[in-house]
Amino acid sequence: MTLSRRRAALVGRCLACLLLTLSATPTAARARTGPRTGPRLRDEPLTGVVTNASGAPLADATVLVVELDRAVRTDDRGRFDFASLPSGRYTLEIRRVGYRTRILPLEVPAAGPLEIALEEAAFPLDPLTVTVSRTPLAPKDSPLPVSVLGRPELDRDRSVSLARTLERVPGVRNLSTGQEIGKPVIRGLSGARVLVLSQGLRLEDYSWSDEDGPAVDVAMADRVEVVRGPASVIYGADAVGGVINVVPRSLPDAAGGAGFVQGDGELSVASNNREVGVIGRVEGATGGWGWRAMVNGRIAEALHTPLGELENTGFGAANAEAALVRRGDWGSVTARFVHNGGEFKLLEEDAPAGAEEGEEEGPERKLQDQRLQLLGTFPLGASARLETRIQLQRHNIIELEDDPDSLAQGILVEVPIFDLTLNTGLGEVLLHHSLGSDVSGTVGVSGEIQGSTTDGVLPVIPGADARSGALFLLERFQRGGLTVQAGLRGDLKEVDADARPSRAFEAVTWSAGAAWNLLGDLTLSGNVGTAWRAPTLFELYASGPRLGEGRYEIGDATLDEERSLNLDAGLRFDGERVRGQLSVYRNDFEDFLFIQPTDREQDGYPVFEYRQAEALLTGGELSLEADATPWLTLSGRGDMVRGTNETRDEPLPLMPPLRVVAGAEVHGPWPVRDGWGYLGGEVEHVAEPDRLNPLDLSVDAYTLVHLRAGLRGRLLGRETALELRVRNAGNAEYRDFLSRYKAFALNAGRDVVLRLRMSF
Repeated sequence: MTLSRRRAALVGRCLACLLLTLSATPTAARARTGPRTGPRLRDEPLTGVVTNASGAPLADATVLVVELDRAVRTDDRGRFDFASLPSGRYTLEIRRVGYRTRILPLEVPAAGPLEIALEEAAFPLDPLTVTVSRTPLAPKDSPLPVSVLGRPELDRDRSVSLARTLERVPGVRNLSTGQEIGKPVIRGLSGARVLVLSQGLRLEDYSWSDEDGPAVDVAMADRVEVVRGPASVIYGADAVGGVINVVPRSLPDAAGGAGFVQGDGELSVASNNREVGVIGRVEGATGGWGWRAMVNGRIAEALHTPLGELENTGFGAANAEAALVRRGDWGSVTARFVHNGGEFKLLEEDAPAGAEEGEEEGPERKLQDQRLQLLGTFPLGASARLETRIQLQRHNIIELEDDPDSLAQGILVEVPIFDLTLNTGLGEVLLHHSLGSDVSGTVGVSGEIQGSTTDGVLPVIPGADARSGALFLLERFQRGGLTVQAGLRGDLKEVDADARPSRAFEAVTWSAGAAWNLLGDLTLSGNVGTAWRAPTLFELYASGPRLGEGRYEIGDATLDEERSLNLDAGLRFDGERVRGQLSVYRNDFEDFLFIQPTDREQDGYPVFEYRQAEALLTGGELSLEADATPWLTLSGRGDMVRGTNETRDEPLPLMPPLRVVAGAEVHGPWPVRDGWGYLGGEVEHVAEPDRLNPLDLSVDAYTLVHLRAGLRGRLLGRETALELRVRNAGNAEYRDFLSRYKAFALNAGRDVVLRLRMSF
């Protein structure tokens, strides 16, 4: 049964008392020890050497001071050197392809040069995550299940769609519109219930449409962190199903040495839709400055299925990044500008297969997204760090349809059906603190202002302004193998739509969880927490036809906030040769927002209305990796979810069916400097959906085979990587339950992707 708001509020007040006690007690104890002499903010050097288990030096290992986002690479003798770092407590992450990542506590000034040995490993230890706690935390210590895809994993599965790239993560699926557009689905929830972040800052967009995915380019990422389960305490509204944080690569650091300029280029081709992609990246550092510029362009023709071509499914995309950082003993300030844009063709239900070559007719979606991020990190002595974060974002989508009167005359004229623009400014101030050796946490305040405009033949929703603010406290206790984390947050949001009464929404959310290392490699975790989201503009005010969905939607301006209570439990094993993770969850919803058909029609479309109900989602995920031999790794993963509208006693729509994946990979060194190669494959089986909502269209079960191979090393003195991926190697005919095209088209057939990358 869903927990009542009264009981949730009572638990929240009790948790607030606990957090206040937790944060106040160490402070009082410290005060009794006498006055402090004041923080030291001198420049301090940090040097060391990275070797393998036999003591041989490792070149090109990345050494990262996580809290300061400062990274250097080891030289030919395995040495690294930071000429100056502000004194304090930090976390050091050392990683290299073919070796297990090491995570070490670091105190500056250090007693002397560091000596760090890395062990060879087929798969690296997950990099640190900041998404579940706002401060660095190893995934095994997280109360919530978290997966981290580092750069090697991202390079293998990278796609124009973020959601498609993340499909390999248990519990994550892709609500797709062809190859080019995808919305992440976490534990059966998508759209406004999944929060996507860029460098920890929320991306605001019109998540109402299946044809509007997150404006993120994975090619710019160093890693992607995926939190499965609510994280509203940390990031506020919309983090109901989970959080995806796309973390960009650290900007180069001269580390007090000579300045440098470096870069790399990449060329990729894909067979199915004749896709060609080109990436150029150049970066450098001198003194306290670091910078990077990058462009990524893709162009593709129509998709092909085993039965023929799907007309009007090509796309073109152009993304770019420019970033600059200034570092000093006082901290760092970073400015980053990102542009994402493209034109994406949309398949119509009556489009024929195997159309003749020439200019394609049909609808298309245009996207333009620009954001400017200003980030500051300022150490305040050994036990505190201030972080300031500002983002300005403009998000615009336009959907164009062919004018029927002009087409009748043989003229192709595109008419904007809708034109939506969202301008957002948000800011955060975070105080990270350590209260003794065992307790650390973050106090944060955030605010956001938005203005949206709507235009076109069918505006559907009114323009609106919105304002929101939040205050939160998150504390973590770590001792031995035990990690306890708890948080409390208050949010306020107000929406003023044109010619409509203003609406105000508020919520108090809380969470508490623990991870307990039982037997060295085995960790038991559990978390309980609440989450919320305010209704979207479309859920509140929609009034018009949605051509892509073939329905007339009507919103309800009286809708309340959607709230949930989530229980999560898990086991994680991180052994030398075997690692795995099991998670189970129960997510109770109060005032769950959904859309349902009526028996009315308007303008020739069936009328759909937004409603609210009690709902329940339960499920689990399992993943396992094992080194059968030093050169062979076996893997498996699976996930399932069951969603029920308890008010109507019917399944929730678009609940992903059971998925099971098994794979194997052969890997090892190959005869070039720092060479590493792999050859592997996976068999993916997706079951037939067994619980269908009245709006769902069933599909058959299917099994796919995917292959991959790659070589990395130094050729002609340059870092070089060659990646080959074959998706749906058997060219199977299938329809994905989460594909928008499933009612009238098969999914794509065999796709061979070849990618070559070389440094310069």
